[in-house]
Amino acid sequence: MGKSKKRIFNKNINTKGTTLKRNDIIKRVISDLKNNKLSAETKNLISLFGIETEELLEAGMSIEELNIINSYSI
Repeated sequence: MGKSKKRIFNKNINTKGTTLKRNDIIKRVISDLKNNKLSAETKNLISLFGIETEELLEAGMSIEELNIINSYSI
């Protein structure tokens, strides 16, 4: 491998980026939904992590709030 290719290949080894944890994402989704921020990013996080209603209820969301969200058909 040439010097340039090696430099490009090894460029991002030291940067770790962001790590998404399931518990943090569930808390973020719940706070977004409680604040009526039903954005495309929130929908993407729900589908990316496959978050189910049981997980939202276990994390502290009430049934009434969940029924309101179901009417939006996420």
